[in-house]
Amino acid sequence: RLPEGLLEGTSAVHPCASVFAKSRRPGPAPARPAHLRVMADSRVTRRRAYFEHIVDKVGFGFGIGCCGGFALTFARNLRDHPAGHRLSGAFSAAQTRAPQLGHTFAIWSGVFHAFESLITQRHAEPLATRSTLDTGFCGFLTAGLLSIRSGPTAAATNAVVGGLCVLMVDVVSGASRA
Repeated sequence: RLPEGLLEGTSAVHPCASVFAKSRRPGPAPARPAHLRVMADSRVTRRRAYFEHIVDKVGFGFGIGCCGGFALTFARNLRDHPAGHRLSGAFSAAQTRAPQLGHTFAIWSGVFHAFESLITQRHAEPLATRSTLDTGFCGFLTAGLLSIRSGPTAAATNAVVGGLCVLMVDVVSGASRA
């Protein structure tokens, strides 16, 4: 047990805390110049927005991959099982395959949106501007990176096809701006 009055005038965290607190200057910390403060705040906000955007898109890609993968695998496996076990066999196959397809979609989405965040940094207002060519180039980089293990020829072919597919989807859906 501590003697009475030992902690008077000090913080319970550290005996010297009150001494350090008294030596600090009163008032708020000195403000940084306005142009530096705004620039630093916008970088932090932009970085946080991109990170949250990428994580959000990875989750969305996983969900779309799981749902679409389940439906397509279920439909495809209905004809592959014998008459008495069509539904149970197709359901079992779809349950097994859906998370694998969701994983594939999540990886594609995460890499694509990471490249998109990097490429849109070159614009004056990166959160508001995205061109069709930027999207196609992100698809090109994503497909090339994800297929690099197959060799340079396969990676180059997949990169071109991936870039063209993403470009075509972007043009057809009308999602491009600027």
